[in-house]
Amino acid sequence: MKNREITFISGLYFYVRNGKTNYPDKIVQEIDKSLQLNCWYRQKLICYADTKEMAKVLSDKGLHVHKVFDDAPNEIKFNTAHKMKHWIMLNAVKEFNNVVWLDWDTYSLKAIDEIFINKCFSSEHPKFTYIKNYWATVNCSVYYLNKCYIPLMEKSFKSVVTEPNDELLWKSVLPDNICSLRDYWLDDFVINIWDDKDFENIMENTYFLHLKDFSMLSRLTKG
Repeated sequence: MKNREITFISGLYFYVRNGKTNYPDKIVQEIDKSLQLNCWYRQKLICYADTKEMAKVLSDKGLHVHKVFDDAPNEIKFNTAHKMKHWIMLNAVKEFNNVVWLDWDTYSLKAIDEIFINKCFSSEHPKFTYIKNYWATVNCSVYYLNKCYIPLMEKSFKSVVTEPNDELLWKSVLPDNICSLRDYWLDDFVINIWDDKDFENIMENTYFLHLKDFSMLSRLTKG
């Protein structure tokens, strides 16, 4: 019988660009709000960190820290934003086979069920959040990945991109016409909310909202 279990992944890491390190204050604040709104995140998420310091931040919030990647390759440490996210997902899929990454600035609208699982398992391809005319084409705020794509993901780390971004790394190894290939998208299962009009795109089968700001949820309750 085919294993249809999905492991939900997230993490926390210092924001490093070209060796310059910044503390992820904004993300830490998002985690607090996210855990208030998404009760099941604390119970279900498998979390990763780049350092023991970031691991402690997560564990102090009651989250399970599965691994600390303080031994990641130097090329990852030099640009953790956001190669570390890419590194986390590569290692997570190697261990758990079928994984979904969740950014902290997401809101869970409904419980994960067979419909969501069926969507993920409908093909072997990764499935990304779709945003029309998105600058990097694929958006990784919420995305599904299985072990079939491990070789291609490993190859992506060698890609030359304009900036060390996980979405650009994915784009470099995916089909040029990916926007027209439905198997690569979560469609309206995840809706990006950057403007009030985006709430109109929410459907009955929308599971997650990717939010510009958590304050925008007041529009959802009023609506």
